[in-house]
Amino acid sequence: MPNPVSSSKRREIAKQNLEKIFENFPDPIFVTDSQGNVLLSNSSTALTLDMSLDQLLKSNVADLVKKGYYTKSYAMEVAEKKCVLSGILKTKLNLSMISASTPVLDDNGEVILVVTHARPKDTVEKYISKEERGKQDQRKREIEYLRSHVLETDTIVAESKAMRQVLLAAHAVAQTDSTVLLNGESGTGKEVLAKYIHRHSKRFNEAFIAVNCAAFPEQLVESELFGYERGAFTGAKGEGRMGLIEAAHNGTLFLDEIAELPLTLQSKLLRVLETGEVRRLGSNTARKIDFRLIAATHQDLKKMSEEYLFREDLYYRLNVIPIRIPPLRDRPEDTLVLALKFLDDFNRKHKTAYEFDGETLEMFQSNAWPGNVRELRNAVERKVIQHLQDYQADCLQAVSSFSSGISRSDCIKILGLTGSLKDVTRTVEEKYIDHVLRECGGRIGEAAKRLGIYRTVLYRKLKAFERERGQA
Repeated sequence: MPNPVSSSKRREIAKQNLEKIFENFPDPIFVTDSQGNVLLSNSSTALTLDMSLDQLLKSNVADLVKKGYYTKSYAMEVAEKKCVLSGILKTKLNLSMISASTPVLDDNGEVILVVTHARPKDTVEKYISKEERGKQDQRKREIEYLRSHVLETDTIVAESKAMRQVLLAAHAVAQTDSTVLLNGESGTGKEVLAKYIHRHSKRFNEAFIAVNCAAFPEQLVESELFGYERGAFTGAKGEGRMGLIEAAHNGTLFLDEIAELPLTLQSKLLRVLETGEVRRLGSNTARKIDFRLIAATHQDLKKMSEEYLFREDLYYRLNVIPIRIPPLRDRPEDTLVLALKFLDDFNRKHKTAYEFDGETLEMFQSNAWPGNVRELRNAVERKVIQHLQDYQADCLQAVSSFSSGISRSDCIKILGLTGSLKDVTRTVEEKYIDHVLRECGGRIGEAAKRLGIYRTVLYRKLKAFERERGQA
């Protein structure tokens, strides 16, 4: 019998995962205190208001209304009237939303928190009569969603307005079963966005099958996509095999590089989309199948269809909801944020504490990145690996250049250098930063300039040192 989890432990687990629960909620949702300060929110809310999540978490709803981020705050009225209120509002992006705010009261009946959630007006209007008949069912569905596990994917960085618009479009279409055609240069993150759409769709608990149409030899594409029966061709497995389209039943099928699909198979794919049936190679039986299709390409399918390089009827069947992902050079605001995200990832992977200097950050932002996000990620990894090599060389040089008046052993003892190479370099870095700060009278800007790093980088280092001392 498993050991029962205590109620206090369950509460602690719930508290630790509260931010994850909010982030995975499909619609805008946020919590404010009685003064209207935003305490907790998800990225969907920030996207709807055309601002970053960090900005939103530092905001007051009354100020947001004054600045025109949205037209009305029901949260502030709820804090005064102590009752549930709902209504229609418009956001800065001209989105009409139906918002509902619910007060959380203390033992004395005073408002301590207000929970607000919203949904697009167009979506709600379709089901307004059903909502009136089944409010309890709706709450039940929302609770089930909050408790469910979602597909783990890479985080999508969207600091630029262009990328926020892409995410808003992806989030809106995720609620439907419409076919999506993603277009963007190589390395812009088409598969990451496809996973985002799947994660926020009603099929999120089912399979996400990703197929790169350019990865298979032409003679194998058909058997991989459609599957085959026993003895269908020489070399076929004795028991036959399910195709990738069939494996996506009830889930999402992502066909990357769809332009590379041979013309002979384009007609078969079109038939699957039109009939909802798939037939394995060597079989006379059609299997009913239900899946959501997301296709992606870096090529101009319309032009290809005009040149008879891609089936025109398939192009129009795919081009239901087109979404273009802009290249990295057109959204420089995302470059540094992506670089810092990748830096955190590789620091954790390689157990390092490397930070970018000002020259590196300027290089990242000025580069055109023809390989887009993929090229940027590779560049960050190279920097981290190079840092590991440089650190080893620098530490050996530092030890060998100690003053001849004091033995190397004495110097190491005086500085308190013990442990692994990582521990030693961290200690030296902390002591030197502390020394420079004291010489600068605690002025962060001046210290950062002397250290040759950005103020934000220095703040991050100081917070890391403080956190490590607290854990010691």
